[in-house]
Amino acid sequence: MILYLTRKTFERYKLDPPENSLFPVKEITAAVKEREQGIGLLEWGGKLFYFDRRKCIQFSNFASKFTVFLFDAKVEKLPFLGEAIFMYLFDFYQGNKEMTKLLKRLADEHPFAVIDRLKDKKAIATLNRTQLDFALDGYKFYKFIENNVLQTKKINKLVNTDWLFTQRVENQSGPEYFYSGEKFEQLLKEYYAKLP
Repeated sequence: MILYLTRKTFERYKLDPPENSLFPVKEITAAVKEREQGIGLLEWGGKLFYFDRRKCIQFSNFASKFTVFLFDAKVEKLPFLGEAIFMYLFDFYQGNKEMTKLLKRLADEHPFAVIDRLKDKKAIATLNRTQLDFALDGYKFYKFIENNVLQTKKINKLVNTDWLFTQRVENQSGPEYFYSGEKFEQLLKEYYAKLP
C-alpha cells in the first residue's frame, strides 16, 4: 500500500522524502512502489486537517475514493497508518464474508504501507472537495460527539455510504456518480477475479 501525502502534511509532520530515508526503509519503499504503483486499489492520497485543534488525516483511495478520516493522528501513530486504514475497511465490511476474506488476502499480500509525496491532481481535488463539502472543513464532526466521544466509525461509514463521489470516465459524455463503499467492493472483487 502506498500512502501519498500532501506537501503540507509532509511539512507539518516533519517527514523526509522516501529517497532520503535510511536502510532498510529506502529499499522497502522502493520495492513496494515498484510493485504497487499504478494499482489504484493500493494507492491512497492523504491530507492533514485539524479537528478540535488536533492533527487528523483524511485518506482517499485512488481507484474507488473510499475515504477514511483518522483523528488525533499523532507523529507516533504514523507507522501504523496502513493498519488504521485496514481497521476501518474491516469495520465497514463487517458481516460481508466475501469482502472480509478478500481484505484479509489484500492485507497478507500487501503488508507494508509506505509513504511518498502526493502529486496526483485528481486525488488532491478529491481530498479538498471531501474536506470542504462533506466534512465542512471539520465542523460537521462536532455532530458526531456522543457522551464526549467522537464516533469515528459512524463518520467513516457515512462518508462511504451516503456521500456521492464523481469521476470522469473516458468515452462518456458525463461523470459517473457512485458511493465509494460500493465502488471499493466492486473493484476489489474485480481485482481478485483477474488473479489466480
